[in-house]
Amino acid sequence: MEELFYLRWTEHQKNMNKVLNMKKIILLLLCISTIQVNGQKSHPVFDSLANELISKTTIPSIVFSYITPDTCLFGIAGINNINDKQKVKLEDKYSLGSNTKAITALIAMKMIEEGQIRLDTKLLDLMPSLKGNINQYYEDITFGSLLSHRAWVRPYMYEDDHNTLPKTFPGELPNQRNMFTKHVLNQDSVFSLTFSYSNAGYVIASHMMEIAAKTSYEKLIATFMNEMNYDHYFGLANREDENAPSGHMMEDEVWTEIGPNHEYNGVPEMMNAAGMLSMNILDYASLIQMQLNGLKNENTYISAESMNIHHYGLDEYAYGWLNGEMGGMKYSTHDGTLGINYCHTVILPQIPCAIIIMFNSGLPEHHQSMAELEQAILMNMIR
Repeated sequence: MEELFYLRWTEHQKNMNKVLNMKKIILLLLCISTIQVNGQKSHPVFDSLANELISKTTIPSIVFSYITPDTCLFGIAGINNINDKQKVKLEDKYSLGSNTKAITALIAMKMIEEGQIRLDTKLLDLMPSLKGNINQYYEDITFGSLLSHRAWVRPYMYEDDHNTLPKTFPGELPNQRNMFTKHVLNQDSVFSLTFSYSNAGYVIASHMMEIAAKTSYEKLIATFMNEMNYDHYFGLANREDENAPSGHMMEDEVWTEIGPNHEYNGVPEMMNAAGMLSMNILDYASLIQMQLNGLKNENTYISAESMNIHHYGLDEYAYGWLNGEMGGMKYSTHDGTLGINYCHTVILPQIPCAIIIMFNSGLPEHHQSMAELEQAILMNMIR
């Protein structure tokens, strides 16, 4: 199930501080030979880092990118799965996991700019039939509280919550989300002094988006992806292309490929907004680069003002992004996993740079390897 490794990120902040405090401004080592994102090539220095990590762990493959406002450098190494052992390519899709939420919230900010919905739009404004038919506390929740994990709905990250669901919800996905919303909002709330992370909250938010836009959430995503010329897929990437990187996990103490015909599919399809997008790193790096530029006060897909709200509108977790400060510098970040993969994203707008790391393993011990790789990437970009 989807998990947020928030603690994993905070644990290595001290090490990150050491890197960032070495120099406030990062200088690119290879100013002339940097690789533009459209070049779709990896960089030999970063490939070496990727190969080093693969050689000392059981991670089947890894791809990553170091991003500046005008450049994306890539590193790649490994195989698509432990059985076929085909070399991975930058064009291969990997699961974004909960980084899907950040994309959902980005499109939500666009809808807000266009006047289709507001952060303070109440759920009952769009679904008035729920009044008197849900937990009374939930009658006041808003679109913004769902996007910021402050609606206090149950997390739906673990089996206990999922076991309360009917075996199936009938109808098309919007109808399934409608019934899911009613089900969740008749359960007890989960209060927190800051935010309470919830997959269910993003499912309900996506349903508000499709009601406001009069089209399905999946079509909203498709429209965005087409406009930006990005490739995407909802679901595990090897269900679209059997040669795409498979996720891996331990089954009965055996390191196992979650292949195209494996019974595990991630979260239910109606929960797409919670974490089921897959993208290749070329397009995902372009998307993150666009947001980095937005945080540098450029108007991009949304205005610079909206981008700042998207990332920093609330402390700790704004609208789709965790945020904070380290070494005196702001950051926004999100991690995602379906238990068989990992995707880490961090944006440091004051440097300015961003880092993406994707790999097809869900083992917890590999998360520390990822943190060490991130530090190595930064160290290689400092002189």
